[in-house]
Amino acid sequence: MHLKKLSSFTNKPPLQQKTVLCFCKYPDPGLAKLRLASRIGEERATAVYKALLEHTVRMISKGNHAGVLYCYPDTEHEFFRYCSSRYHVSLHNQQGDDLGARMFHAISSHLNGSSYVVLVGSDCPELGPSYIRHAFRLLEAGNDIVLAPTLDGGYALIGAGKITRSIFEGISWSSGQVLRQTLGRILELGWSHACLPEVRDMDTLSDYRYFLQNESYSHLFSAVCNTTGP
Repeated sequence: MHLKKLSSFTNKPPLQQKTVLCFCKYPDPGLAKLRLASRIGEERATAVYKALLEHTVRMISKGNHAGVLYCYPDTEHEFFRYCSSRYHVSLHNQQGDDLGARMFHAISSHLNGSSYVVLVGSDCPELGPSYIRHAFRLLEAGNDIVLAPTLDGGYALIGAGKITRSIFEGISWSSGQVLRQTLGRILELGWSHACLPEVRDMDTLSDYRYFLQNESYSHLFSAVCNTTGP
């Protein structure tokens, strides 16, 4: 009787469920990869984003965890349906007034049934299965928050064993201050954290050229790049 009462206070579910969330937006001209579109055109930038998104969904569908696609503004786009059907990931709407609120809602919703949640963006080809496993290992080692820094001062992944809204408040999203400000929030809370090796996401023409010239990733864009390059 006493053991049953004590067990109700545990912070972790017995199966140690893990969940990977991917944030994405409609892959339509004028909506995705706007900085890149200004240099290579909206149609081509949209095709690049579709390739990035499908690659990311493929990566999160691998491994001993649940995969969830968080869609903006909703789940109705046919490409989201295609990804869900092919890679067996569930679809959810992003909810919140800004990016931070949407991230908090998604992570906190899944921590109700998972021991650890990892949230990734949909434009970083370097977030492969081994990288995601590394994030989970750091969480299992006792870190409250895990971040994957990007070259431009943001982060491409956030992993959590617990979460609070304040981590996402007062952040200058889409700026080079995102990582620094987020680390400041974590330190204010007195929570433990770890950073993964730095990665590169794709926002600019130089990023696009980098991945086109990298043999590990160039195949992702073979259907959208022409013979003369960007």
